[in-house]
Amino acid sequence: INILVCRGDLNADSMVQFKNRLTRLLNQKKKRLILDLAKAKHADFSGLGILMERIQKVRSLHGDVRVIHLQPEVSEAFDQIGVNRLVEAFESKDDAIRSFQVAA
Repeated sequence: INILVCRGDLNADSMVQFKNRLTRLLNQKKKRLILDLAKAKHADFSGLGILMERIQKVRSLHGDVRVIHLQPEVSEAFDQIGVNRLVEAFESKDDAIRSFQVAA
């Protein structure tokens, strides 16, 4: 399980960087991922669109993504465009890791 820390808000610029890091992990056959969103205070539709596309890519390769430390405004944006139906969010890294173990 790999943890990707989002370094800022979920906008097109930050998600392009995330997409590149994720592509490198997928090329290494690492497909169980946790996205730490503690530093993401805001999200825009372009960033969330990229995130949704990447989650679907991971799943097409028989992997999955969990989200931790979801901030209130980002959670609201997730609800508005349906990301919350696509990915599970957890309060802690340990809870997210356990969810992968239960799913296995």
